[in-house]
Amino acid sequence: MNRRLAMFDSIPYTRHYADQHDEHRVYLYGLSYCEHCEQGRQLLEEQGVAFDMTHLDTLAADVRRPVLKAFRDEYGEHVPYPVLEIDDEYLFGFNREVWLEKLGRE
Repeated sequence: MNRRLAMFDSIPYTRHYADQHDEHRVYLYGLSYCEHCEQGRQLLEEQGVAFDMTHLDTLAADVRRPVLKAFRDEYGEHVPYPVLEIDDEYLFGFNREVWLEKLGRE
């Protein structure tokens, strides 16, 4: 997926602000019980990245199902979480080095 799907605009997010302006639009899709999702959130905060986050497992079913389907259509049946969206590009699974590179914070 290299474009933001319109359905993602209706998801409730929690905004995480940064101390500095960031040139990227960043969204973090995770699960409330996911250790890698928490590690991803912490990395973004440590790096001062402004981002919006949602825990997909806490969303109402009618909101959650189409999002999960879109991720499965892109990645396959077993989607690795978290999913990081940076400027309409989606990264599946937590990989510190890849995330830092994509954010320009190597």
